[in-house]
Amino acid sequence: MINKRQFYYYIILASGIIVLINILANRFFFRIDFTEDQRYTLSETTKDILKGINEPITVTAYFSEGLQPQFDQLRKDFKDLLAEYASRTKQQLVYEFINPNEDVQEEQKAVQAGIQTLMIEAREKDQSTTKKAFMGAVIQIGEESETIPFIQPGAQMEYALSTAIKKMTIPDKAAIGFIGGHGEPSLNELLQVVQGLEVLYVPEEVILSDSVNLSKYKTLAWINPQDTIPPAHFSHVEDYLNQGGNLFVSFNKVDAQLNQGMGFAKHTGMADWLKKKGITVNEDFVVDANCGSITVQQRQGMFTVNRPINFPYLPILSNFADHPVTQGLSAMVMQFGSSLTYSNDSLSTFTPLVFTSDKSAKQAAPVYFNIEKQWTESDFTSPKLTVAGLLKKDMQKIIVIADGDLAVNGAGENMRQVQPDNANFVVNAIDYMSDDTGLIQLRSKQVKVRILDQLDDADKNFIKIVNFSLPIIIILAIGIYRYQKRKLIRLKRKGESYV
Repeated sequence: MINKRQFYYYIILASGIIVLINILANRFFFRIDFTEDQRYTLSETTKDILKGINEPITVTAYFSEGLQPQFDQLRKDFKDLLAEYASRTKQQLVYEFINPNEDVQEEQKAVQAGIQTLMIEAREKDQSTTKKAFMGAVIQIGEESETIPFIQPGAQMEYALSTAIKKMTIPDKAAIGFIGGHGEPSLNELLQVVQGLEVLYVPEEVILSDSVNLSKYKTLAWINPQDTIPPAHFSHVEDYLNQGGNLFVSFNKVDAQLNQGMGFAKHTGMADWLKKKGITVNEDFVVDANCGSITVQQRQGMFTVNRPINFPYLPILSNFADHPVTQGLSAMVMQFGSSLTYSNDSLSTFTPLVFTSDKSAKQAAPVYFNIEKQWTESDFTSPKLTVAGLLKKDMQKIIVIADGDLAVNGAGENMRQVQPDNANFVVNAIDYMSDDTGLIQLRSKQVKVRILDQLDDADKNFIKIVNFSLPIIIILAIGIYRYQKRKLIRLKRKGESYV
């Protein structure tokens, strides 16, 4: 038996332990991450960036409250991430959360800082309403500041935050050269790529000549040349590569003339130059059962209607190698692309990066485009064709994709929005060859979605039957058991030996 004095002793001891634990928890931030993708663990890249911080970082997070549960969870996740950063910087990073909806002045500050205003459905007093919402942050180091306009649920918050910090601590951004002079698109026609690169680099147009200094560029990008390239220009690029430079190439080996309904081989000299390095871009059109669609006008009586039809010459690429350049990509769309192969060279290594699906094929140029063709599985005889790859030799790297229009937005009336992962692939490729910080690993860091296994109809029916019948069987079994038990008790009472 515990007497009254011992009882008070245990109460005081337990209270002291609880107070001690709280003191230690407030002083030392500690968390164990059991998730497979380590979504709550800071990467080594972020840790290295934070080690180089010598002055305070102020983060002002503008988050609306009382929204749908997924947005409230986003606020909590971002707050936990900031706590990790604060712990790593030994509390040099300080943060505060402000709800702009509660104060007009705070709302004005958020808008002026560049925080994006969203209109989100919410429920108030059992009524559905549209509410103005903010989910962004302003990061400040000294007199420098960067804004994250909108933090998407499930997005790479660590990448956005670390990139903003890194951007303010870089004294001089590295230059990326975009080669022109042969009909290549200007930087204004590569809007999505340029926006992705401007975070850490300075994209510049460069014309190859005897006086040009290519050594100042971390990486050169050669995108969609239209005209024949002089041999001297290849020599300039070759000298740059021999000095440890890097090159991204996106070009067309074939050309689709839709107004003629034909596709032809295209010659700029790029394919011949790459072939000397072991990369052969074939004179063919890749077709894939997993493809995009085009709109065709058809007459129906007195009316003209637009009908979308699948067009295998626009392959949707979702088969990627496990590589930093392609991690995090979901789907790219090629436009009249070609396949490529590599001839072994003991001094070089080639890594395929992007493939077609299991139902794909290639058609040698010239090709006649028949939009009325009924495609069958027998038309797709070449699975997993390589359409992009990485060549490494000594210190130089070359990434090639056999589609020059992949990430070209165009200009004027012809401007279009390209598939986001098309631009992401180009940015990732250039970043992989240029980046010394490892931020590309953060860009491709994603939260894995655990998809439930799909059940066929037979399994679904079986589970339904079990769910319906099992409770009834259990109740009947309990009833039979209790009935038998009571029956035995009654028989026992009637027995002569029962007292």
